[in-house]
Amino acid sequence: MLGFCIGVITASLLSLFLPIVPPFFSIFFVMLLLLVFVRRRPYLLVLLGAASFLASWSWQYQHYQEGQQAALAMAGSPLLLMIDTIPQTYPDYTQFSATILSGPAAGLRLMLRWHQPPALAPGQHWRVRLQLKPLQAVANPGSFNMQIHGYISGLVASGQVDHGPHILLKQDDSLRLQIVKQVEQAIKPYRTAPLLKALAVGEREFSAQLWQGTQHAGLGHLLAISGLHIGLVFGWALWLGSWSKGLLAIRRQQKLVLLCALSCALLYAWLASFAIPTLRASAALLILVICRWQLLHISLSRFWLLLVALLLLVQPFWALSASFWLSVLAVAIIFIALWRYPLSHFHWQAKLKWFLLFHLLLTVLMTLLGIMLFGGFSPLMLLSNLIFVPWCSLVAIPLLLLSLLLTVTGLDASWLWQLTDFALLPLLWWLQYTADLAVWWPLSAVSAITVALLAVLLLTMLIYARKATLLLLPLAALLLSGSAMQPQHWQLQLLDGGQRQLLLLYRGERALLYDLAPASASRDIADYQLQPVLRQLGIRQLDFMLFRQQRTERSRYWTLLTHYQPERQDLTLFSQQPGTASCRQLPASYQDVKLNVLTPDSADHCIVRFTIGPWRVLMLGRITPATERALLASNADLSADVLVLANNGSATVNSLALLARVQPLLALNAAAFMNGYQHPATAVQQRLALLRVPLLNTADYGAITIEFDDKNIRVSSWRRQRLPFWLQKPPAIAETLATTR
Repeated sequence: MLGFCIGVITASLLSLFLPIVPPFFSIFFVMLLLLVFVRRRPYLLVLLGAASFLASWSWQYQHYQEGQQAALAMAGSPLLLMIDTIPQTYPDYTQFSATILSGPAAGLRLMLRWHQPPALAPGQHWRVRLQLKPLQAVANPGSFNMQIHGYISGLVASGQVDHGPHILLKQDDSLRLQIVKQVEQAIKPYRTAPLLKALAVGEREFSAQLWQGTQHAGLGHLLAISGLHIGLVFGWALWLGSWSKGLLAIRRQQKLVLLCALSCALLYAWLASFAIPTLRASAALLILVICRWQLLHISLSRFWLLLVALLLLVQPFWALSASFWLSVLAVAIIFIALWRYPLSHFHWQAKLKWFLLFHLLLTVLMTLLGIMLFGGFSPLMLLSNLIFVPWCSLVAIPLLLLSLLLTVTGLDASWLWQLTDFALLPLLWWLQYTADLAVWWPLSAVSAITVALLAVLLLTMLIYARKATLLLLPLAALLLSGSAMQPQHWQLQLLDGGQRQLLLLYRGERALLYDLAPASASRDIADYQLQPVLRQLGIRQLDFMLFRQQRTERSRYWTLLTHYQPERQDLTLFSQQPGTASCRQLPASYQDVKLNVLTPDSADHCIVRFTIGPWRVLMLGRITPATERALLASNADLSADVLVLANNGSATVNSLALLARVQPLLALNAAAFMNGYQHPATAVQQRLALLRVPLLNTADYGAITIEFDDKNIRVSSWRRQRLPFWLQKPPAIAETLATTR
C-alpha cells in the first residue's frame, strides 16, 4: 500500500502541470496494460496509484462539466433554489451561494448576485429566474481564484437574479441555523463577538481591519475552524474520557472513549457546516480511530501517506487547493519534528526548550510553504503563533467550547461567555494593532522553485541530522533580506477587473493608479481587487489616483485606502469633476516618467499619456464620440507604443482614424468574461487587425503586465502563469513578449 499511496500523491502533483484532463477511458485502458505488462510489484503499485488518481480526477471533472451544462441550460427558466451561505452585502448588490432544488440540475450549487434584493438569509427557498454563465475567476496578483474554488466546493456556474417575479416560498431553519442564532444572541454584548462566532460556529464576519490584522499576524489558521480545532476537541474529549477508568472493562472503555471523542469532533465539524478543512480533519481522525479500534500499529509516515492518498482519491480537486497542501504539509512537519526531536527530559527547562525549538522549526518551514503558495509572509508569524496558539488551545478554546455546550443545552452561560471574552481580548487587541502595521513582505523576486528546494533541503537535513536546526536562523535571515528586493524597471499593469478599467504604474514600493471604475463600486474594488494586488506587489505608497469621476461614494474609497496603508500621506485625487484637482493640474513628471494630459477643453475625462524612457503609453479612458472627434481635430501628437482602448473596446469610439493616428505596437483592453456589451467589439478587433496591432484583453489573459527597459517591452499574462495548466488558457502572446523599438 505504501507504493500505491506514493503513486496517488505524485500523480496529484503532476496533474497540476498537465495541459488537459485525460479522458476516463484512456486511463482505464492504461490500467489494464499495467496489470498485464508490469511484473515488479513495487512499480506496479506506484503506477496503479497514479492511474487511480487520474481516473478519479477524470471522472469527477467529467461529472462537473455535465453538471455545469445542465445548470446553464436552465438559465432564464423559473428555478427553485435555497440560499446555503450567509449573504454578503455590497453597495450595489448582494452575493451568496445557493443550491438548485428542482429540475435536472437539482443538487448543483451556484454563486449568485442579486441587485437591490429583499432581506435574504440562509435557508430561504426562492423561485426566481437567473442569468448564468460558467465560473470565471479574475486573474490578478494575490487575487482569490473563484474558478478553483468552484471545482473544490462544487459551484458550477455564476450569475445574477433576473428581474421579477421573485417568490419567497419558505424559510427553512435547520437545527444548525437555530444554534447559530442562539450563539449570536449570547455573544452580542461582547467586544470579541466576531472572534467568538468564528470559533464557535465557523462564521467569520470580520471587519476589514480584523481581516487585515489576521493576515498580518499570520493567525488565519487559528480563527477558522480547521484541523487544529477539531483535533483539540478530540484531544480534550479523550482526556476527559481517561477519568472514567474502572467503570468498564479496559478494552471496552478504550473503544467507548474513542467513539465519544470522535463523535464530539464530528459534532463540532457539523457546527462549522462541514467546511472543507473540517472534513479533512474528520477523515484523519476516522482513520486514527479505526486503527486504534483494530489495534493496528501504523507509523507516522505511513499514516500521513495513507491519509493524503485517501483524501486525494475521494476528492481529487483538493490538489488545486493551497490550503490543502499547507495543512497536510504542516502535519508532515509536525510528525518529522516529533520523530526527530522527541521530548526526552521532563523538567520545565527541557520542556520550554523543546517548545521553543518546535515552534521555531514549524514556523520557519511553514513560512517557506507560505511563500511558495502565497508569494509572501508576515515576520510577526513566529511571535503571534508562539503566544496565541498555546493560549487559545489551552485556555480560550476550552472555555468557548464549554460556553457553547451550556448555551446549546439551554443553560445560562453568560458568566462563562464573559470569561471567554476576557480570554480572547488580548488576541483582539493584537489583531487591531497589527492591522495598521505594514508587515506583509512579498517575495516576488524569489522564485517558488527556489523556495521549494530550500524547504526540501532543510527537511532532508532534518531527517539525517539533528543539528540541521542551526540553519533555521540563517535561512530566516535570507528570507528577510529577500523581501527587500524589488524590480527596478517601471511596470504597467492593467488589472483584471471586469468592465472596470484599473491600471497601476509602479516601480519598487511606489505607484500611480488610473481608475475608470464606477464610483459605486469603490468598496468592492478597494477590498477585493486593489488591496490584494498592492499587498502582493509590495506597493506601500500611492502618489496619484486618476478617477473617471468624483462622487460622494469615492470618500469610502479614500477612507479604505488610507486606513489600510496609513503611510500614504501623499495620496492625491485627480479628475475632471468639480471638488477634486483637475487632470490639468497633474505635475509634468512622476519620478522620471513624463505625464502629458491630452484632454480636449470640452471633455470631462482624463486622457493621459505616460512617457517611460523611449516608450509611450496612451490611456484614453471613457470618452464620447464628440471627445474623440475633438481629439482628432486637434494638432496634438497622439502617437504611442501601447494603447489602452477607450470605453472597454466599444465600437462607438476607437475609430480606425484614431487607431491610425496613435499607431500603437500593442493594444490593451479591460472587459469582463462573457459581458453583455460584447466588448471588445468585433469592429474594433477588425480595425486593429487591419493595422496589424495585437490586442490583449483581460477577460482572456487576466492581469496584463508590461515591463519597460531602454530597449524592450516585455509583456506577461497573469492567467498564463497560474496553476493548474489544464484550466482554460489564453493563446500565447508570441512576439509581444519582447517587442523591440
